[in-house]
Amino acid sequence: MIKVPKKPLPSLLTVIGYPFAIALSIFSFFQVGFNLEDFKRNLANRKLVTDTLFNPKWDWAFENAAQALVETIQIAILASILGCFIALPLSFYASRATNQTTTTYLIYKSFLNFIRTIPDLFWAMLFTVAVGLGPFAGVLALIMFSMAIMGKLLSETIDSIDLGPLEAAKASGAKHNQAVFSSALPQILPNFTAYFLYIFELCIRASVILGLVGAGGVGRIIETQRIFLRFDRISPIIVFILVAVIGIEQFSVWLRRKIL
Repeated sequence: MIKVPKKPLPSLLTVIGYPFAIALSIFSFFQVGFNLEDFKRNLANRKLVTDTLFNPKWDWAFENAAQALVETIQIAILASILGCFIALPLSFYASRATNQTTTTYLIYKSFLNFIRTIPDLFWAMLFTVAVGLGPFAGVLALIMFSMAIMGKLLSETIDSIDLGPLEAAKASGAKHNQAVFSSALPQILPNFTAYFLYIFELCIRASVILGLVGAGGVGRIIETQRIFLRFDRISPIIVFILVAVIGIEQFSVWLRRKIL
């Protein structure tokens, strides 16, 4: 007689976790202040947006927003390059695998954690006060943004590298920094390249948002037109951004396949 295996008992996650998550979601939904009557009443004003949003002014957008979109891409390129390459050496100091000194490890790790906790929008507001309105403030804000993300991703990648080549280099007489450069760095370069391309895509999107607070780029134009409810001018700009993001994303995919 064939013994039928017993059906396994539900896990603790299934019994407790899922019902708790559902209950917490329902509770949070009511805590955010959603009111169906207010939603219906505000929905009646949708024509203020839709009537103009779907009647784009392409000529105006080409004349006034094209250069700002180029500026947005330039901000993203410069910030992602500088931020990621600044984060490269910091990541080695923020990893236990390549930094055995507890004091310096905690200092660099805490520094990267600190800059990562501050939103990029706050950095933009801070730098617009410090250096004035314009793209330079956006570049500085996105450098901090890029450095924080790259530092987090890369330091954790370094933690998981093969320490054999590093120890072998030290045993052969190499100093610590020489051993890291010759054995640890080559192991993480493919990951660094992939992270850089990902962060560059993030910077394109973030630079649009930073423009809303005066940090240069096309976001500044979007915010100005939003104040005057000129959604007919905003809609073609959104299309421009969409095309640029898709093009950059496809280029990143192609480049990853060639390099990695």
